[in-house]
Amino acid sequence: MVWRCETGGVPTTGLRERKREKTRDALAQSALRLFAERGFDRVTVEEIAAAHDLSARTFFRYFASKEDVLFSEGDRRRTHLLAALADQHPSARPFPALEAALRLVSTDYAQERDLLRLRHHVITSTPSLSTRAAERRQGWEGEVIDQLRTSGRADGMSDLELRLVVAATTTALQVAIETWVASDAPDLETILDEVFDRLRNGFGR
Repeated sequence: MVWRCETGGVPTTGLRERKREKTRDALAQSALRLFAERGFDRVTVEEIAAAHDLSARTFFRYFASKEDVLFSEGDRRRTHLLAALADQHPSARPFPALEAALRLVSTDYAQERDLLRLRHHVITSTPSLSTRAAERRQGWEGEVIDQLRTSGRADGMSDLELRLVVAATTTALQVAIETWVASDAPDLETILDEVFDRLRNGFGR
């Protein structure tokens, strides 16, 4: 349940910003397909840009690097997660608060199954990217832990217990998404129900 409720109109995105997002999304999709077909290390920025009649210089207005194509969306989702976590009821303890926040974030994935499949393939088939992904995940798990501590939700919990809760819940989301994109299952939410139920009730039954 979301505790804070914002009121007022939803700001409209300007035409210029919409065009920028459209170009950015098109570049990302082309890059992912090229990475999947030929391998991450064999694709150049120039080739990605050329697919849209753009220059490499223009590419760098949208992405800091080739790697950024794969990971910049994760930065936005991290921001979304931290905001969703902060919006949970003040009395919610770490596990239910984090589960609810992760479920909110998971809705972002609903329309991106094919892109998620490509991204997962590229990252897992490229050792340097797999290492980078693990490092990034460790970093934002640390941010989640810090927020849970400063909010008071984790009062009375040991560092070991809190780290275990955060690692378990974020891994649950990752496993659910990987299962979803690798299968024909139509509904990510159903898979999330199962993995979080397992965590909530334990694996000994």
